[in-house]
Amino acid sequence: MNSDHLRALAAAVDEGTFDAAAASLRISGSALSQRIRALEKQVGQVLLTRTVPVQATSAGEHMLRLARQVLALEDDALSTLGVGEQGRTRLPIAVNADSLDTWFLGVLKRAATWDDVVLNIHAEDQAHTARLLRSGTVMAVVTAVPEPVSGCVVVPLGTMRYHAVTTRFLADLHRREDGTPDLTTLPAVDYGVRDLLQHQVLVRAGLGTPPHHLIPSVTAYYRAVTGGLGWGMIPDSQMPAGVLEGTHPELTTIPDLGDMDVELHWQRWNSGPDSLDRLTEAVIAAAQDMR
Repeated sequence: MNSDHLRALAAAVDEGTFDAAAASLRISGSALSQRIRALEKQVGQVLLTRTVPVQATSAGEHMLRLARQVLALEDDALSTLGVGEQGRTRLPIAVNADSLDTWFLGVLKRAATWDDVVLNIHAEDQAHTARLLRSGTVMAVVTAVPEPVSGCVVVPLGTMRYHAVTTRFLADLHRREDGTPDLTTLPAVDYGVRDLLQHQVLVRAGLGTPPHHLIPSVTAYYRAVTGGLGWGMIPDSQMPAGVLEGTHPELTTIPDLGDMDVELHWQRWNSGPDSLDRLTEAVIAAAQDMR
């Protein structure tokens, strides 16, 4: 299978339009279209929707995953020879935002010593990172999904424990006459539209849906919760001293909601460049600091 055709397929999906893909590959638009058509003729199926942005069809997703694997191995071989993108292999991966802001920093510190790799990290909720692996967008993910994606292997990493936290002031504003918190009116804070932790603990407690604020930034999310905008699930690694012990002057846990444990796993391609093996070793080592 022609690697130029595979590279054209990947570029079209990554860039969103044929014109942008052609520019990224430094070829004409007609040349890119010819390569895509040649690949579709070879497999006998339409691989891309001619929309804006360009999207892979069901058959295209399977071919895209193959394309990225083949191109990764080719780029790895070229980097060994000192050619390609500054002699470096590109490693696209997906990591949930809480991990990226905490224990995964250990991976970045190790990667800083590598002179043959460039990391492309997608921040995504741990329940949805596997989607990027399935589509072929990334080579590996930190995920809460233990079932392996086809063509991938899974390594358990450990558990991130989250606690429902709010400010004492906000909790006092939403107390019933008997002194218990009214969790139907106490606002919650979500990191993103796919952040389901707060929803899951509410369902587990048999509660409805209170008002939800949306703060799509790990740092801003933490500040929103600790500043009193609403309650949220905070991992052990970000927990201020004294909160769990009940001695913090401003913050408190919400016993009625309890804790939530999230099991994390590393899913990666079965085969890939040698640098993916090295990255896997770094992830497993850094995950020991998860709690």
